[in-house]
Amino acid sequence: MGGRAFTMEKGELCRADGRPLSAEDALRAGLAAGRMKRGGAVGAGRGDSPAARALLLAAESGVLQSGSSLWGFGSCFESQFLYCCGRSGASGGIFVDFAGRLRPVSGGGLPLSLEEEEQFLRLMEEPARLPASGNGWGACVSMGSLREMYRVELFKAAETGLSGLTACVKCANPLIRRLMEEAMAELGCRVREGGVVLQISADGRDISAYQEVQDYIFTDRVLCLVCLDLFRRGQDAAVPASAPRALDGAAAAWGRRLFRYEDGFPSPTDRKARALGARQLFLRDGPMLGMRLLSILRRNGGGLAGLQKDIPVFAQVSRTIPAGKAAALRAAVLSLPLGELRVRPVRGGRFAFLAAESGSMEAAEELCRLGEEKIAAGEAPDSHT
Repeated sequence: MGGRAFTMEKGELCRADGRPLSAEDALRAGLAAGRMKRGGAVGAGRGDSPAARALLLAAESGVLQSGSSLWGFGSCFESQFLYCCGRSGASGGIFVDFAGRLRPVSGGGLPLSLEEEEQFLRLMEEPARLPASGNGWGACVSMGSLREMYRVELFKAAETGLSGLTACVKCANPLIRRLMEEAMAELGCRVREGGVVLQISADGRDISAYQEVQDYIFTDRVLCLVCLDLFRRGQDAAVPASAPRALDGAAAAWGRRLFRYEDGFPSPTDRKARALGARQLFLRDGPMLGMRLLSILRRNGGGLAGLQKDIPVFAQVSRTIPAGKAAALRAAVLSLPLGELRVRPVRGGRFAFLAAESGSMEAAEELCRLGEEKIAAGEAPDSHT
């Protein structure tokens, strides 16, 4: 990847020089997305800001210039956009958030695989080409009405009525808060403070839940609770490669399988995982995870403290360090005696992101230290299990 003008950082397209994306960069991104999905359709959505509007217009022009069809979802939050991509059957998509950050996605609204990331970055470097004739441009279809189906998906995620529960939603995005509160109220939940608090990120991607300070459950642990509920009811689950490794043992204990799809880190079960992941929308959407968590509480009784004891024990540590001499650093997942270590180059390969998971915080810290030593010595870890 040396010498390239663009990189991918946790699913986001970035300039290697660190500057914000320009309209020309967004045009190239649209061209790259369209070329990757020839014969298919590219979904497009954005946050509500001048930067998002301008950059998405440029990206949409690139998609159309490539000859691919464009399905416009309009202004939406990111997890709503991913839902629209999945439900519409789009071959891929481009989302530009409020701050002007651009994320290309694959079919089903899933993250690009590592192979797709490489292809996308390679196509970004190619010069823009005009269609050979006036008939070479792609067609644009407005599909903003599909956003309204997201509300229906929230009801489906809950599975049951929520009568007897008291909960409220905290979110900087008023649209997410309104959609959640309306769905909760219609399902019988008392929407007020004094019970479970669902804290949703403004893009809808992450969720935390708590009743008391000591009961605080972050996104990864909410995902664990929802996956455990699936396993108990005889279902498999598909999660990102970076989801807690402790879920593998939990799935095996219930005689189920856990599939992982690439999200910037490699995964050996990617193909099967993507097929299932495209159907299990609620496992990668903060509001839907929140509704599913309330449903679990309603069926099982008790509060969050009672559910926490079922979460597999694990600890995670992450940090970003200089890549130093490890110029050939690539995304890797290493299964070691102490636990799992994930490594990925960031900031144009000048730095390395390390994420360690183990049974204790001390062991996770030790894994990170071992990773730092390898990279400082110029070693480029390769995935192995």
